Amino acid sequence: METQEAWRRKYRVNLDTPRFLLRPLTLGDVDWLAELHADQEVNQFLWDRAETPEKARRNAETVVSLDLMRCQFGHWAIQDKSSGAVHGWTELSKLRPWSGLSDEIALSYVLRRASWGHGIATEAAGRLLRHAFEVAQLETLMAVIMAGNTASKRVLEKLGMRFVKSAKSAHGKRLEYFRIDAPPPENIEK
Repeated sequence: METQEAWRRKYRVNLDTPRFLLRPLTLGDVDWLAELHADQEVNQFLWDRAETPEKARRNAETVVSLDLMRCQFGHWAIQDKSSGAVHGWTELSKLRPWSGLSDEIALSYVLRRASWGHGIATEAAGRLLRHAFEVAQLETLMAVIMAGNTASKRVLEKLGMRFVKSAKSAHGKRLEYFRIDAPPPENIEK
């Protein structure tokens, strides 16, 4: 059986971009995650919005706890290489049972308000997308956003994702589905 350390070295590795270190979450990330979950403007397009600081803290603790389990996918903190500041997170996770195949993997990201409009989501999510194709060897990657989230839609389009369909969630929210297929191996950017 693979040890925890060997598993982490294989699947939950640090990823670099020109400006950021993408690193798996640690117990020390609960505070900034709770702040992120508590910001109502940041969370206007998230599925599980925290109405109180207590719920934001519980959400953050749950995210970190689940992320420390042995699974191939999860959250990566987006940490600025020059300042050490954490801008938010990007994630690979199973596409929840909105409507779609149960084995689909989705790309997502959330940034602090101060980090909006600086190309951070595009750079970080783009690096995780490459990781999904190169290391996890996924054939397809999905993304789901709430209708009206034009900033996220622009990020997905910059990454080469294409609109697939719109649908209503079980809670009546209008969702937009995007998809990208893995490029042929000779075309994967290094």
